[in-house]
Amino acid sequence: TSCTSYFYVVRHAERQDNSANSPLSATGHARAQVLKDTLKPISISRIFASTFLRTQQTAQPTATDKNLLLTIYDPDTTAGLITRLKKIKGSRVLVTGHSDNVPAIVAGLSNQTVPAINSNDFDNFFIIKIRYFFGARRWLWQKTYGAPSP
Repeated sequence: TSCTSYFYVVRHAERQDNSANSPLSATGHARAQVLKDTLKPISISRIFASTFLRTQQTAQPTATDKNLLLTIYDPDTTAGLITRLKKIKGSRVLVTGHSDNVPAIVAGLSNQTVPAINSNDFDNFFIIKIRYFFGARRWLWQKTYGAPSP
């Protein structure tokens, strides 16, 4: 039999300041609502956010809408997260990350390299489809959501 997984990978929305565990700014909270609206028609079954407040605040509106709890991961263990995600089959999963780990997560799931994410870039929306049937076949779409980043 075959099964297909979809992973929706985004960087956290705009942060309030450059402090280590900065919350989202008003603009960031607005983007988190757009993410929720973007994912509304999709049956998301798992949501991963890092230990940082900004990734959790980016994912929380979607989690609330889908009645899901966030699965928290340590952003310093990206390889471990990728291994964990690859074990999820037949589901649709949202992953919120950071500019320094989103490209690695996307590459680890899709086997395709994506460009680095600039510090002022918050609108990337990566979709990875993995179809398991006598091996794994992978697709990657790079889109944007919400207000364009500068």
